[in-house]
Amino acid sequence: MRQGDSTGLGADDLRPHGPAGDRTAPAGAGAQSASAPVPVTGRADGVGREFWRISLEDLATAMETRQSEYGNPDEPLKFKIYRGLPRRPLTTRLPAELGPVDAFDEPALSTLLHYGYGISRQEFDTNGTWPYHRMVASARCLFGVQLYVCLPDGVHHYDAPHHALVRLREGDHRGLLTRATGTGGPVPQAVFVLSGLFSKIAYIYRDYAYRLCTQEAGMVAGNLDLVARAMGLRAHVHHQFLDEPVDKLLGLDGDEEPALLVLPLHLAEAAAGADSTGPPVAETAASLAATIEAIEPPVVPSGLRVPQACPMLTRVNRSSLCTDTTGFTTAVPVAPAVSDAEPRPLPTTEVPEPGLAEVLRARDSGPGIFRPVASRVDGVELWARLARIRAGIVSDAVPAGAPAPLEIFLTVGDLTGIPAGAYRLDPETGALHPVARAETRGDAADAGLNAVTAIERVTIPGPVFTHMNAVVHLVGDRDWAFDTFGDRGYRVMNQEAGLLAHRICVAAAAQGMSGRIVNAYHAEGVRAALGLTEQRHTPVFQILLARTGPGGRVIVPVEPEAVE
Repeated sequence: MRQGDSTGLGADDLRPHGPAGDRTAPAGAGAQSASAPVPVTGRADGVGREFWRISLEDLATAMETRQSEYGNPDEPLKFKIYRGLPRRPLTTRLPAELGPVDAFDEPALSTLLHYGYGISRQEFDTNGTWPYHRMVASARCLFGVQLYVCLPDGVHHYDAPHHALVRLREGDHRGLLTRATGTGGPVPQAVFVLSGLFSKIAYIYRDYAYRLCTQEAGMVAGNLDLVARAMGLRAHVHHQFLDEPVDKLLGLDGDEEPALLVLPLHLAEAAAGADSTGPPVAETAASLAATIEAIEPPVVPSGLRVPQACPMLTRVNRSSLCTDTTGFTTAVPVAPAVSDAEPRPLPTTEVPEPGLAEVLRARDSGPGIFRPVASRVDGVELWARLARIRAGIVSDAVPAGAPAPLEIFLTVGDLTGIPAGAYRLDPETGALHPVARAETRGDAADAGLNAVTAIERVTIPGPVFTHMNAVVHLVGDRDWAFDTFGDRGYRVMNQEAGLLAHRICVAAAAQGMSGRIVNAYHAEGVRAALGLTEQRHTPVFQILLARTGPGGRVIVPVEPEAVE
């Protein structure tokens, strides 16, 4: 999975991951502590679990239908194009650094969109396959995720190459989107909706495009959250919303391009009252959709027809729809077992804080062939950055006070201050717990040796692992995802992981490292390398971190006009 391009996680980011109020805890949960698991609602196995097995556990089957990206007749246009609709050019005079804003005005909107999902670089090579890069990584720079912006004057599509908004519908529909998420409180300054334009990725990956689109939706949401936070705004990530009215509002065909995430944005001082502390506001998809006039925005046809080309993707997508807000819920996942080895406490260290805008401009995924160069990277600094990665996101996937529902595993190669080996990062203390690989479990003297090699052996050949600084894995609880959210659990897990994956890539960029996301690994082999003993705990992201050479490409940055 080839990827395009904050650390900016300061002390004020150490906030709960879950909603401000535990509005969705199951009945009878009471005032449980953040660490106490909330009972999940058991749901029957469905198409989501089967697709999980294929796309994460059976790589050979998942890749059986992969097509060539070269000379492919189904290749779509590089960008989604609307014809004959009102356009709103955004200012290109943008700050070189991000800071708090007093109001969510036109310059603030333009800044958020540019640094959140704008074009960052243009690449020139012999075949021109990956010409455009954005502030967020994307599989082979395909950028299947689309960004829609709901403002007081209407609903818009973000046209990134022209840095403009295309108006799809007039009127203020922010309240309707709030109702679709089952929440109350003050009207947000804006509501962003992220969709997955499957044909952008499915022309190569067919059904597997569902995994890539949901991963990338999480990554884009993660970057929008970081940029918004740096500007004094707060985003609430909603995986759970009524699909039919949201798709209808945007004029989307839910089979071809469904909405995946809804993100209301508030000024920081208004964010505290933005989330309901009670149960979700009762709404049904059918009744809310009935209040919306259907639109068919004129889009330039491009790419394959997803239901015909991707039957499994279509079944998973259709089975994940939410029809009633009263079914919205949360739960806390089960954490993997901790080894008996003595943990390494997080040292006290000063962490440099480069500006988020500077880091986003520098963030990349390395050259086409990921080839690390020999370097010494401060491991304690990276450790400190990773220790706070899970804090600060507000999401409806977990109860109030609970951290992000993914575990972080760090495999250390060429880092200073941390012995080579594989570790689980303690989400509460920041300590590193050494793991015992399956083939060495019980032999502590050998458990930390060749940890990077163990990961290399279960990764499909491609990246070079010599001089690798570190590898990060995000591990999720599969049973938590499907028992809590049903078939929608597939995308909830991938999107939650994407939120963290982007933060990890930004943390790496702050230390001059490239972050390459690699999906081509054998899950069972990674489990063994990380000492995971239960099938429910699945590696959902693998991120290679290293300083890399320039490769053979010519890349030109896209710089806006700077303002003071």
